[in-house]
Amino acid sequence: MQKSVIMVIMGIVILVGGIGASIFMGQDTPAPVIKPQQSETEKTEIIPPTFDVVRVNRKGNAVMAGRAHPGSTVEVLDGENIFGTVTTDSHGEWVFVPDRILEIGEHKLGLRMLLGDNDPVLSDHIVLMRVPERGQDALALKVQRDGDGPSEVLQKPGPATAADGTALSIDSVDYGTGGLSIGGRSEPSSQVRIYIDNNFIGVTEANEKGNWTLSPLLEIAPGKYKLRADQVDNNAKVINRVEIPFQRDKINDTAGLKPGSFVVVQPGNSLWRLARRTYGSGVHYHDIYEANSDQIRDANLIYPGQIFRLPKN
Repeated sequence: MQKSVIMVIMGIVILVGGIGASIFMGQDTPAPVIKPQQSETEKTEIIPPTFDVVRVNRKGNAVMAGRAHPGSTVEVLDGENIFGTVTTDSHGEWVFVPDRILEIGEHKLGLRMLLGDNDPVLSDHIVLMRVPERGQDALALKVQRDGDGPSEVLQKPGPATAADGTALSIDSVDYGTGGLSIGGRSEPSSQVRIYIDNNFIGVTEANEKGNWTLSPLLEIAPGKYKLRADQVDNNAKVINRVEIPFQRDKINDTAGLKPGSFVVVQPGNSLWRLARRTYGSGVHYHDIYEANSDQIRDANLIYPGQIFRLPKN
């Protein structure tokens, strides 16, 4: 008859005897839990690709930058074609300087991110760009891929500053599906207060790139106003100020105009949406802009009630 022997080694009780051996873990030594390894993409949420900077100089040379998931491959798309490819760094940032110029004409720039075995991820936004004749400034407009929401001016003719040379500007006034949206530029992280006819309507803060937006919850009756932006310091003292005319017209008389040759701007309209509805593509927004340049101060500044001529495309 074989005897059992009990040994205690490092807090583990080992019973030797009979057939084989049994191991019992002491109370002070919990049994290890083995978990399956997770890939990096399973541990963290996938960060989609975005545009932060798109600029083209007067010679057609471009520089683009943005963010995406760290270590991913980002394809810059020009329409459906791949214009270039770049890899993000460990912070998820990328910079792309193409070795060829952007051709004169209209471009619809998008992003497609490739990350391991995951499905390709498209950017939520696209950039509509018009590259003019050499020696002229390009115009780049960042819009949501589905056409909703406010737009953002990434590049416009001339410096992105106010008329008096300050680093404060009102760049866009858009009646999107969510109501009035106002956007512009200021010193990064600065506070901006917005007024209509000296009536305070809201305050916002510029991001680290100097862009700010405000979507106040208010209705504006037809009429002429002054839209003002004040950059203030921590003591609410005004540092910079810029003011532009703001007009919301009544629906004008359209008698005598041929149907299909004009459009009456309604809340929710933008040049990009009008061009997409009229010509089937938002990249033709500049056609409406050029045909109505006497009414449009800026490609983003259109107002309900205005009547725009629709040139044949």
